[in-house]
Amino acid sequence: MTAPRWITVLGAALVVSLAFNVFFFGVIVGHRVGRGGPEEFTPGSMKLRLERVLRVLPDDDAKIMRGLFEAQRSDIALRVQALQESRRAIGAALKADPFDPAAFTRAYEAMQARSRELQDAIHGVIKAAIPQLSAEGRAAIRERRWRP
Repeated sequence: MTAPRWITVLGAALVVSLAFNVFFFGVIVGHRVGRGGPEEFTPGSMKLRLERVLRVLPDDDAKIMRGLFEAQRSDIALRVQALQESRRAIGAALKADPFDPAAFTRAYEAMQARSRELQDAIHGVIKAAIPQLSAEGRAAIRERRWRP
């Protein structure tokens, strides 16, 4: 082959290689992102959500809220774990052969109860924290979550 032909073949090989790499990168990222969609609630995702809120608060207010959440961390973590276990029970009920509608309903209702318990614990911390925040902190929370 001549030099220009080699360059063309090499260039085509590089383009194909790049296309495969981009494709597989997209598949891997999509798989990982798809695994923990918006409904996935873990201690890590909860911490990320909390940090997003704390970023908009004045430092003193962020310390108050962080401290109140930290005081409840073990209770909230146990509730997250219970919610995750209840979701696994739903998965097991869905995989059961033969499918048992009553077992699925029990598992689903247990998951709903665990979800409510977790939300109640989180909202309890928020209700305790908000009255302790400065006017500036409350305004930041209002702008972030409860815009008029």
